[in-house]
Amino acid sequence: MLTDTQRATLAAFADTVIPPNDAPGGAEAGAVAFVESLLARELAPRAAEYTAFLDRLAKTGMNFPAELQATPIFRLAAETIHEAYWTSTAGKRAVGFVESDKSVA
Repeated sequence: MLTDTQRATLAAFADTVIPPNDAPGGAEAGAVAFVESLLARELAPRAAEYTAFLDRLAKTGMNFPAELQATPIFRLAAETIHEAYWTSTAGKRAVGFVESDKSVA
């Protein structure tokens, strides 16, 4: 559903929302696939708005002016990244719900 540019932008946004550090960031935790799945199902009515948001981010070089941050789509996008992260193995591991195992992402 997403273009390659939109996927790359979403991955960059995911790593901005949940930066990689000692644990995987949002992108490595699977946020792109998670969001793409939501856009095909639960978020299908907002898919055009979400992809337009990604296109805008790509054009602005991931610049988040205050007026963009104040939009409902910005909040939705950040929330979906958080949902993706905290339901992933990496997120669960970060809060101790899953034991660390370096062989599993």
